[in-house]
Amino acid sequence: MISIRKYLQADRQAEESLAQLCRVLLAGMEQSAAQSESAESTRVLESTQSVLAGMDAGVPTAELLENASRTVAAFQQHHCHVVEQAQWPVADLRAQVKVLTAAITEVSSSSHENIRRLQQIKDKVLSVMDVKELRTLRSRLGECLDSILVAAEHQRAETARAVEQVNRSLLPAVQPSGAPDAQEPVDPATGLPPRAHAEDAIAQACQNGIPAFVVLMVVNRVHALNQSFGDDLGDGILKRFSGFVRQQLPVVDQVFRWTGPALAVLVRRNSTVDTVRAEIDSLLAQKLEHTLTTISRTVQIPISARWTVMPLVASPRLLFHKMDSFVDF
Repeated sequence: MISIRKYLQADRQAEESLAQLCRVLLAGMEQSAAQSESAESTRVLESTQSVLAGMDAGVPTAELLENASRTVAAFQQHHCHVVEQAQWPVADLRAQVKVLTAAITEVSSSSHENIRRLQQIKDKVLSVMDVKELRTLRSRLGECLDSILVAAEHQRAETARAVEQVNRSLLPAVQPSGAPDAQEPVDPATGLPPRAHAEDAIAQACQNGIPAFVVLMVVNRVHALNQSFGDDLGDGILKRFSGFVRQQLPVVDQVFRWTGPALAVLVRRNSTVDTVRAEIDSLLAQKLEHTLTTISRTVQIPISARWTVMPLVASPRLLFHKMDSFVDF
């Protein structure tokens, strides 16, 4: 005798298996949508929760199918949004590299090797579709740009030196960096014009409204070294430092011995104080040493200085007071 109970139980098992499968699919959709905060993902979460709640409450099949259709539609919109967001960095990087390649190619300071590397990155970006590859490409692009910046800075320095040499050859009558005429008094330690000349030059620049700044540099540890090794060592350090500063600055800038271990530089720049600070910071970041030779050994003494940039003011005396306060600080 054949029992119908077996077939009825089989139908219930199939329904339960199908319901469990639907729950797994809905949970997966819900988990995917939870990773985003877009309006599409919110609709997916609301729709999946509605379908799950309807399944638990025994909602009629027709209503469940309608809710499931809305869930599928919401998930499709969510998927399109995710794909669009994933492809946007790729398209953005492509555009950036394309513009950058065209610009760098026109810059003479970039070597052919840097341009070749950048072209390779551009070709790779045009074909990439996997977002995971962007990290590697961005790293390679950063390395290439670092090389280009180094080459550009080197070219800028070479150009500045070439312009300096041309200026010196075309303007033989101009004394470099504020060097005095042979008849004028000079500071015996540094060979620079003394403070009186600095005050006159600064006052004249203030009066004439010349776009310029005063850079005050105070060499560190001079007094301590003088007490330990004598004044000759301090004078040698000041001479080494002043020669370095005069060599690095353009011919139009004037360098003076201000007072004690301090030098005053009248830099003529039609720029902002921040630009001048960046220039002086780069200049004084270079390694500078003075050689001290004793009976038993030779020592390299590092030379450093604290410094400040002061804009010209209407009252030169006020500026001189601020400069002295900085030296005495």
